[in-house]
Amino acid sequence: MQEAAVCFTNDCYVAAAIMIRKTLEEMCEDRSATGANLAERLQSLGSLVILPPALLAGMNSLRLLGNDAAHIESKTFSEIGRDEIQVSFDVAKEVLKAVYQYDALIAQLDALKK
Repeated sequence: MQEAAVCFTNDCYVAAAIMIRKTLEEMCEDRSATGANLAERLQSLGSLVILPPALLAGMNSLRLLGNDAAHIESKTFSEIGRDEIQVSFDVAKEVLKAVYQYDALIAQLDALKK
């Protein structure tokens, strides 16, 4: 995500899209999500962590945006520009919070119980 932010700041939107997609790949690797490709690994991730359906769909859209950035023949998005990457960052941040922060936050709350 840090590399994606650097790319975004420098108006390198295609590179930012690829780095956001790589973030998804690394998250799947970290959580031991399995599958032959990223689409399958994202589906697997959905069974390993609790994610709302909207975030599962959002991860797939981020994957497709990354595909468009990396492959000439992919044309899911009509453009990869500032707006697409800004929204992608927002979605990616929510996904990362759901995967990494919610459990820790709930554990902190539970620790405060009598």
